[in-house]
Amino acid sequence: MLAGFISEEQRESHGEKTLSEIVLWNALANLEPDQTNLLDALAQDGYEAIDSDSAAILSWIDATFTCWEREVTLAHEAQQLANRLRPIAAAFALTDSRFFTPGAHGLHRLVDVFYDFLKGWHGGLGDTALYRLTTAADILDRIRHDFPSEPKVDEARIFFEQEVGEHHAQLAKLDTLLLERESANLGADAIRQAAAWLLNTEITQVELPESVAQFIASDWYESGVCIAQEHGFDSTQWRTFTDTTQLLVDVVQPVSRTNSDELRRLHITMQQISITLSKQLVSLKNDAEAVASTVGLIEYAMLRNLRDEDLGLKQVDPISGNDGNTLPINASDLTALNLKPGNWFLMQTAEGAIRIRFVGSLINNYYLIFMDFLGNRALRKSLHECQQLINSGELRCLEAQDSFCLAMSSAIELCEAQSFKASSRPDSTPKTIDYGFSEDNQTDPTQNDSASLLQHEKIEAKGAEQWHPTVNKNQDQPSAFTDPPQENSTIVKLQIPMGTWLGFHDRDPPLMAKIVACDLEKNSYIFTNREGIKMRELTVPQLVALIDRDMIDILERRTNFRETISQLSQQQERIDRSPQ
Repeated sequence: MLAGFISEEQRESHGEKTLSEIVLWNALANLEPDQTNLLDALAQDGYEAIDSDSAAILSWIDATFTCWEREVTLAHEAQQLANRLRPIAAAFALTDSRFFTPGAHGLHRLVDVFYDFLKGWHGGLGDTALYRLTTAADILDRIRHDFPSEPKVDEARIFFEQEVGEHHAQLAKLDTLLLERESANLGADAIRQAAAWLLNTEITQVELPESVAQFIASDWYESGVCIAQEHGFDSTQWRTFTDTTQLLVDVVQPVSRTNSDELRRLHITMQQISITLSKQLVSLKNDAEAVASTVGLIEYAMLRNLRDEDLGLKQVDPISGNDGNTLPINASDLTALNLKPGNWFLMQTAEGAIRIRFVGSLINNYYLIFMDFLGNRALRKSLHECQQLINSGELRCLEAQDSFCLAMSSAIELCEAQSFKASSRPDSTPKTIDYGFSEDNQTDPTQNDSASLLQHEKIEAKGAEQWHPTVNKNQDQPSAFTDPPQENSTIVKLQIPMGTWLGFHDRDPPLMAKIVACDLEKNSYIFTNREGIKMRELTVPQLVALIDRDMIDILERRTNFRETISQLSQQQERIDRSPQ
């Protein structure tokens, strides 16, 4: 793993007199790296004679933090505090081999919970919020007093976890209050937009006579707006209005002459429709003649339906609200956009970036409400508007689980890719260990068959092992079957590259997840979703059993790194053998 992080200059200086471990520890304890990498920061303090192995570890720590900072986003002041963790991480990596296994060391979780502690904080929130930043700085200073001390790291982690939990609970208590207040304070424009959308959900899925469609989009829509303004969208009056809207749609749908039940229901409705509509046409309450004319229009359409006459049905144009959004909203849109109550988002505004927490939605997910770090109302926008902001990058989710562990793996992947690209000849030996995958390679269309991905290789139990990034979490998923017995002298090795997407059909609904890590000790694979959230962990026998039962689809295959090198070597050999 370290080979790719050692420069030629460091290789050439191997064997020269270097700093002792104690001196290097002390140098790291007093280091303030800020935006400078660890080696440069040490050199600026006069510590240049660092052995090549230690230098490689420091470079890997820098690369890991760089990948982590790309994955998560903290305010500038909070990011400066996060940089204080780099020397601490470096000291542990130099002395404890557990640090190289993602999830096995306390500092890995500390970095994640530090992010959770400050991901919602940004400048301009006042002294109350500034206290949280100074608290974080004090906690990190305590860690450095006894350097490096894992018990101190665990104490800090526990403190941050408790604070994050308490803050989350405090804000959650304010959610209902804020939603109720926001609902009561909806303005006239907001009510018109919501009323248009709610009516669209009823009328855009069916065909209507032109006269009925025009009535719903005009007098009936205006009456709905009046009812919503006076009583609200959660009132009994509004529910009665929407029920009547559905009735208007149903009574002008063709009825078969042989369907006696439907014909009877249509007769009964014709007898009651006059009273029902008159009560709810509040926009025409001062114009009895207009009400009578409108009711007559609906009754005439129903009469033609009873006679089995052509109603001239056609697709209805949606009612347009003031925001230009006309189409109904799919309830699954919230989930697809990570709009889960309690999730934090970063939003770009004309005054700069702000961090907002999703509280919940109003009027069947039409309006979305957000609060700031202190629990104050920050934003109300329609789901359509939020979709546009997310698509443009102006609004993005800040949730990132196990972000530091994934960054450790990403740093190695990036180093491997760079080393491969830097190779002058296709057959040159890469300077980093081959992990069996390369994200930069294209999908191999010739090997999509699940069976071709399985190769049973016999290897010695005490054979040479390659280090693979792993995520050791106490989140083992239960299995519906047991592991088949294996011979002690062999293991079953799956040749499925990291980054491959798999579809699991052993669950309802089916699950799609990507392979991100392999745990050699457990002989298992780690799977995450697109946001990097761990979805499940399966041993190799469990994975083989699922494939044998046709419960897994190989959705995407990244070319194996070994295969890429082999293919390039074969191409070069053919070129060398060809006549000049």
